[in-house]
Amino acid sequence: MSAGRTNISPAVSLQRNRDSPTRDRNLLKIAFKIAISAALIGWLVYGIDGSALADGLSQVSFPALFLAFAILLGLSAVQACRWVFVARAMEVGLPFRTAWVIVLIGLFFNQTLPSSIGGDAARVWRLRRAGVPVGLSIRTVLLDRLVALLALLVIATAGLPALMGWIGDQPLRWAVPILLFAGFSGFAALLLIDTPVLRKVVRMLRTDEIVALGRSAHQVFLNPRCLLSTLAISLFIHATVCVSITVIGLDIGADITFWQMLVLFPPVLLLSMVPFSVAGWGIREGAMITALGFIGVPPAIAFSISILFGIVILAVGLTGGVVWLASGGQRPKADTTIDQPPTFP
Repeated sequence: MSAGRTNISPAVSLQRNRDSPTRDRNLLKIAFKIAISAALIGWLVYGIDGSALADGLSQVSFPALFLAFAILLGLSAVQACRWVFVARAMEVGLPFRTAWVIVLIGLFFNQTLPSSIGGDAARVWRLRRAGVPVGLSIRTVLLDRLVALLALLVIATAGLPALMGWIGDQPLRWAVPILLFAGFSGFAALLLIDTPVLRKVVRMLRTDEIVALGRSAHQVFLNPRCLLSTLAISLFIHATVCVSITVIGLDIGADITFWQMLVLFPPVLLLSMVPFSVAGWGIREGAMITALGFIGVPPAIAFSISILFGIVILAVGLTGGVVWLASGGQRPKADTTIDQPPTFP
């Protein structure tokens, strides 16, 4: 072997060859999502009066943006509380401080990766480093997400009569009810997975992790104290997010109220969760223009609200990036490892 030359074993070379198609597919997905976001935003901007859009964006004040930023940053701590409760119901002793750090890091990756799933993957990775098995880590993060989604469905359902009144006879009239029905049906299916009949069917398909997910869902959603606590926290989070949007909207002259945002924004958030764009960019703006259009808000103002809200979310994510850099990627200390299953409060 010549000096300075490293031979690559056939096994390593074969593994690299196997990883290459996967890496190429991932890059293609990233490029596709970036293209979708760019195309949607470009199409929306093309159809909006440029001077009205510039006026809307220029009217925002720093105090309003900072207040919205502070609200969303504070909600990261509330989200961490919810995750702690979900984890405890699944017999995982997750300390609040560790949960908050991981949530902030997850928010950073939500904004820097093409999908919010990237933030969830970061949360799973950090939780795994704290000593939680991979499968259990995934289920705690997923069920935390599902509790938030359930609260979103509850709010959207409560606001459905008002929303239907604003929509009138427009073609989109039944889009939200269908979306809500699909969401609640998904929760029902999840809770039925761990029943005797379906458990046998799922295991025949060699998907034990799905059965485990159904069992964990029972621990969370069929535990009254856990469900009520986490659902109340999630409702508070969604309502407070609407406060931040209202602050931004009022600051740039939009004729909106908090109650209108509480009805209109949950469907927007549901649509922005569709993993076809980068962190919901483009989809959120189009949905916001449509939703606020029902109450007479001009497209330029609605687009400005969505863009400014996205910028605030990005700023919160960058704060999480600072936390990630400060953590140095090191293994959590001994007091952040998994404890004996605590009693749920």
